[in-house]
Amino acid sequence: MSKENPRYTVLIMPGSSSKVRQISFHRNLIYGVGSVALALVMATGYGSIRLAQTESLGFKNLALKAENQKLKEANDAYQNSYAKLKGQIDYVSDMSKEMARQAKIDRSPEIDNIVGTGGPETVPALDQAAGQLERELREINDRMKSDMVRMSSVPSGLPVNGYITDGFGMRHNPFSGEGHESHQGLDIAVDHGTPVAATADGLVVHAGPYAGYGNLVILYHSNGVTTRYGHLSRVTVEQGQRVKRGDQIGHAGSTGRSTGPHVHYEVRENDQPLNPMRFVSQARP
Repeated sequence: MSKENPRYTVLIMPGSSSKVRQISFHRNLIYGVGSVALALVMATGYGSIRLAQTESLGFKNLALKAENQKLKEANDAYQNSYAKLKGQIDYVSDMSKEMARQAKIDRSPEIDNIVGTGGPETVPALDQAAGQLERELREINDRMKSDMVRMSSVPSGLPVNGYITDGFGMRHNPFSGEGHESHQGLDIAVDHGTPVAATADGLVVHAGPYAGYGNLVILYHSNGVTTRYGHLSRVTVEQGQRVKRGDQIGHAGSTGRSTGPHVHYEVRENDQPLNPMRFVSQARP
């Protein structure tokens, strides 16, 4: 049995008049060249894939670095905002303490436990402290509004600037000069027509003539407290009208049982006369 020839021959015929050339080479040479070529192709492909993978990882790393930088900036901004808000909570807490003291409100110890020394350290604690402070400030605000309403309805000062000719209590009879009589208010001498002002917020319950008072205005304030303004030459309010402290209610005169232009001023509680001088000291500057 003949053996297979391990060599290959290639005939080269350049033209009809040229001599035919032949080249012989061993089969193993072809295998070797092919293997080298295949290895080169595979190496080139693998290199291209690795290069692409490397470039992709590079882009991903750049993207991650950029994202990390954004996160760092966002975190820094959050920390700054948190620190600022924490400082504001501390400030509001201190202010609420002072306001509670002025409003004479017993401050809940819960807010101090929540805020603590140096302020809350976590976001939930910060949120809880803010909520508690809001409730406390609402309570203080309501109390202060209530106090303002109450204080505005308490008589303060005098209805006119003038000279007090007769005080509260017993006095000589100004008409006969004999004997004594009870004087239930203050007589304040002023010029005829001087504007007369309410000494507190109130409701007009009487506006017109009333026995020896002449033209009289009676204001109801609160808790049974009323004020009276007598001997007016003219009344400038009507029954049922609401007035504020300082509003004009009439003009000074000498109507009724009077010896000259003045305002008779009374303060009563549950219709019992009080010394108006007790309330003059409460007048605001």
